[in-house]
Amino acid sequence: MSLTARERILTAADELFYGDGIATTGVDAVVDRAGVALGSVYNNFGGKDGLVEAYLRRRDHLWRALWERVAADAATPRERVLSVFDALLEWCRDQAADQGCAQVAGLLQLPAGHPAVAVARTHKEHLMRRLTELAAGLTGVREVAEDVAILYEGVLVRMLLGSPPEEAIPRARKMAETVIAARSGTSAP
Repeated sequence: MSLTARERILTAADELFYGDGIATTGVDAVVDRAGVALGSVYNNFGGKDGLVEAYLRRRDHLWRALWERVAADAATPRERVLSVFDALLEWCRDQAADQGCAQVAGLLQLPAGHPAVAVARTHKEHLMRRLTELAAGLTGVREVAEDVAILYEGVLVRMLLGSPPEEAIPRARKMAETVIAARSGTSAP
């Protein structure tokens, strides 16, 4: 089955925007990589702003689906919270992750009023909201969610700086286990 022009454009945009940066990647580079006519970008996305917004929405959708699948297999609140790291490790096996978080990159590279900024902010708000929901049943739910979010964001930065995901993510997960145990007055497994 061949990909539609829209799918080819989004795939090319993902590779280029994530790898080279949103601000430095022009529409022509995306068109060349996708093997489509320039008009296809405008017909499908209205221009670069719409393409950037669609790119970040797509990554957000893929991430959420993966995390939900991994979290669904977790039996306890502790395991459900830690699933964010398990999902990230799986993500890194299937996706490039050496540039850190695409959503944060979008926040850094785009002007405040850009439509994709709202997508990136919503992604980060979802992270906190979902961690809080998954932590239900643990002592200090809000604090656990905040602490785990800090560790999650920190591991993304460490990967950006060159730490291998297969080393950095389990280490962050272990620190999160310690945080959860400390909040509940137990010892980490």
